[in-house]
Amino acid sequence: MSSTDSDVSAAKVVKPKKARKGATNETASEVVSNSFNLSALSKEEVVSKFARAKGDTGSPEVQVALLTQRLETMSKHFGGHPKDRHSQYGMMQMISRRKRLLGYLRTEDVTRYRSTLAALGLRK
Repeated sequence: MSSTDSDVSAAKVVKPKKARKGATNETASEVVSNSFNLSALSKEEVVSKFARAKGDTGSPEVQVALLTQRLETMSKHFGGHPKDRHSQYGMMQMISRRKRLLGYLRTEDVTRYRSTLAALGLRK
């Protein structure tokens, strides 16, 4: 036997892994579209609507609006995945962040606070 024959016989045969129960064959673009992050176009729309000046992305109004949009996306997710506890934990963190931002906005300027709530449809 030559050295090449021994290399071939010693090579391992790799079996394909079995798919988990309920697993789907998603492409990379489908995985990205199913994530909780907002698309660039939807972010631009929200920022342009709530920005106080051109290029404003850090004002409390913009941050609250972006968080609200992400929370709406996540709440739809829980319709099909009621036991997703990790995402629920992240959602609770986002709700707390939005609550703190709204509290800050209320103490700084009540009229901006009320207009933000009315525009987002919060506290009906």
